[in-house]
Amino acid sequence: METGPCWGASSRNEPHEICPSGLLVFAGSSEQDASLAKQFWMSASMCPTNESQLVLCRGSSQRLPVARPSGSSLPENTEVIDEALKIQESEEKVKFLQKAKRRDEIIQLLKKQREERISKELISLPYKPKAKVHKAK
Repeated sequence: METGPCWGASSRNEPHEICPSGLLVFAGSSEQDASLAKQFWMSASMCPTNESQLVLCRGSSQRLPVARPSGSSLPENTEVIDEALKIQESEEKVKFLQKAKRRDEIIQLLKKQREERISKELISLPYKPKAKVHKAK
């Protein structure tokens, strides 16, 4: 870790205070602890480490070289990709057809249940008590 402040000092060898006196307050600490803490904060560096800086050294490259496809393998790759796409599309089509079939089955079941409820309601309708109509006096 570097020592000395990163900002506000004209050179690293000169002992400059980062904060004006009075801003570093160590209330409730012994005089020795306060002096050690002040000494630490004066010498601590807030500069980022070398590893975290986004600067490349000369001769280094962060990019990998781009692979060039050979001319003979290019048509084979497109054929393989086209075949894979056709297989994927056919699988998706089968899935959608299965979902549509399941949806139709559910709709038929709901219609059947509705018809059964209506028929039961019609059977029990004559036996239900009639609503009383209040007559005004």
